[in-house]
Amino acid sequence: MLVILISLVIYVVAGIMIYHNAYNLEQNKKVTLIICGFIVNLIITFIIVSIGVAGINAYNNNYAFIVKITPILIFAPINVIITIPYIANLLNKYKANKIDSNNLKRRIIILAILFIVIAIFEISYIKEFQIGLLQNVEKIK
Repeated sequence: MLVILISLVIYVVAGIMIYHNAYNLEQNKKVTLIICGFIVNLIITFIIVSIGVAGINAYNNNYAFIVKITPILIFAPINVIITIPYIANLLNKYKANKIDSNNLKRRIIILAILFIVIAIFEISYIKEFQIGLLQNVEKIK
């Protein structure tokens, strides 16, 4: 329950950061950016966690669920904070004609490359996190 609460708080902070960084965008575009950013990052984090959980054997389906959902709840909003406010800021600069479309594309590609590097580190970290979490859950039983 605490993990869900922490995740919600991080999502609220991320939403505020995105909303603040998207100051030049219209209200409906801000909301669309926030929702799409949350969904895309949730899917990407699910994939990262699924890769990380490969090879981890839980003795119980409930334990397997806990081991998989906990890192998603923690890392998805963190990934949102890492990526989406920066994209919102780039969109503002583009809309204000401070950067051109080529510069926008280049910066988004650089962000994507950095995110892939972060994802690689997250996979190994999440795997260790899940192993430790599984050991702690099994001790409690």
